[in-house]
Amino acid sequence: MIDLGINSKLDNKRVTILASLDVEIRKKSRGFISTPVSSVPQLDRQTALATMNGMFEILALQAQTRPFAVGLRLLDDIAPVFRRACPESPGERVNLPNILLNPDFNLRNFAASDIMISVTTGQPTYLQYEVPFSLDLCERMSKAKSENGLQSIYGIPNELIMLFAWINSLCEEPGAGQNLGLVSWIEDNLWKIKIADDQSSDPLLRIGRMAVQECWRFAVIVYLYMALCEADSSDPRVIRAQKGYMRLVRGIKPGRYPDAYLINSMIIVGIAITEERDRETLRQRMYKVWEWMEPGTTGNDAIMRLEDIWTRTRVERRPAVWTDLRIASRKVLGR
Repeated sequence: MIDLGINSKLDNKRVTILASLDVEIRKKSRGFISTPVSSVPQLDRQTALATMNGMFEILALQAQTRPFAVGLRLLDDIAPVFRRACPESPGERVNLPNILLNPDFNLRNFAASDIMISVTTGQPTYLQYEVPFSLDLCERMSKAKSENGLQSIYGIPNELIMLFAWINSLCEEPGAGQNLGLVSWIEDNLWKIKIADDQSSDPLLRIGRMAVQECWRFAVIVYLYMALCEADSSDPRVIRAQKGYMRLVRGIKPGRYPDAYLINSMIIVGIAITEERDRETLRQRMYKVWEWMEPGTTGNDAIMRLEDIWTRTRVERRPAVWTDLRIASRKVLGR
């Protein structure tokens, strides 16, 4: 594995190594996809899982050191392998709760990445997911968290990943955002989701992690109203959520952790932020995470998307809307 040290700058040797790893992923995935599907479904799934081994470690290196578009190209190659690792028949939606509860890390990681990339770029997910959301299902996930959770990677509990995915799928249903009963039910139940208690013996660390979880709840509300209901950043419901988020952020001591766990939520809520003081707070927090401050990295590309939205809405003298994120993503990512 490449040793990156404490910064994300690459010399020519490391650039060459990463490029060769890209080629290796592409070769493995395309080689597998070109083989006929086995007549024994379980065998085909096992082969797909074996093919995925090591791919996410390489993807993590790319995320720290290369533009986001490079990582997306890798996901383009991984996605069809992931699909063949799922038990659903071709054409069926993939059951997201089953994936998030699956013991295989690669399956969970791809699904979570797919959902959160869609939420933070405005792009469609690679796959279509079945998301039967309920509080009972959230409780099952909470109990399984010690074994299956991705919170240590993304900073967001599985339960909220699933809720983001459900809202994302509702965006495809005509009229869902105008269903006031549905929208109210989602917001009410968001606060009823019980996130597993942090087990740290350090009370300050425990409080900090709880605050991060509450920040993510406010990010869900911003996404609910801006993406599903098509509200703009001047909507009172959106303003209330982003102000609640900023109060929490200001109360959390800056540092790599928890800021690395907050960054994706900063992108979501940042779209709704209009006051320059709040924008500057987010800039300072994001630029202190080393793999986000270096130009030409996945994290820095995310900051550039926010800056594009802030600049355009300021020049055009209007509130931000969720489609601004997709426009910014096309500019920064070229896709």
